[in-house]
Amino acid sequence: MTQNSQYRLAGEIVEKIHAVLGKFEGYRTLHADGHFYRGTFKANPQAPEFSRAIHLQGAEVPVTVRFSKGGGDPFAHFSATVGMATRFYLPDGRVTNLVMLSQKLFIARSIDQFIALVEAAAPTSPGGRPNLDGLKAILPQHPNAAAVLKMRAESPAPVSFAHTAFHSVHAFNLVNTEQTVTPARLHWAPVAGVKGQPVSDLSAQDVGILFGELEERLRGGQVEFDLELELAEPGDILDDPTHLWPDDRRRVRIGRLTLVAPTTEAEIGDPVMNHDPSQLVDGIEPTDDPILQIRRGVYEASAAQRSGGWRRGSALAPNAATHPTGTKS
Repeated sequence: MTQNSQYRLAGEIVEKIHAVLGKFEGYRTLHADGHFYRGTFKANPQAPEFSRAIHLQGAEVPVTVRFSKGGGDPFAHFSATVGMATRFYLPDGRVTNLVMLSQKLFIARSIDQFIALVEAAAPTSPGGRPNLDGLKAILPQHPNAAAVLKMRAESPAPVSFAHTAFHSVHAFNLVNTEQTVTPARLHWAPVAGVKGQPVSDLSAQDVGILFGELEERLRGGQVEFDLELELAEPGDILDDPTHLWPDDRRRVRIGRLTLVAPTTEAEIGDPVMNHDPSQLVDGIEPTDDPILQIRRGVYEASAAQRSGGWRRGSALAPNAATHPTGTKS
């Protein structure tokens, strides 16, 4: 992949998603409704065996986590898909992100396939509901996407973020100090154990139920997740986020995340909080997965739209006196 491929059709993709899911000013294109939480991460002694990344050497580092509901409508009920975007605050002043879903796979393996699926789901009239019949009509041409959508439709909904496992979807190459490269997928395993419920039960509850439940839980103590590596074996596909590896792949726990309290973008000091999953550090490298590559451009285009980009608060902006200065979480 070339550097420019990270921005291929990024703005167009954002607009196509808005056409299907709706555009809500000031909100993210996807995972529009989210809340922030703060805590720490500490790698265990086994982590440096796999990566020389600075936050995997054993020192405790601050983190923030944005838990979110899937979809583009911030006022919708929760579904089976929720997100967990973790930001690690490194000792040298940099940050790196780890973005995961409660689902194990993405719905497309290429930029062109993703665009085809989104275009098929576009409403037949502006502002209408997603065209699910149009999407179903093209799925025989995209059996990998059909299999992922079926898996998602059959997955249970969360009962709590604290009881939900999260998955990186993409594979990454971990590099240690001896230059040994270990391809792996990453997962957050909830220390409290995994629990689920029927989607209909969750959607019948308040639209913010999982945020409220987590905040009540944090008032009584900490919420913890273990970071697990799922290690690839020779021949495993590394560049297709619609493809599962066999269930017998070795898993290694390399650290623990501890959340202690809610926080806000204002308290963090970053009014945009763009969780680009390709914002990496030495010791963790991207694979040639085209969906991972394009996410940088899509995240940047979405962040600029919802925040006003460089124009926010600038005297150079059109209608500067009335331009919004805030963003939604």
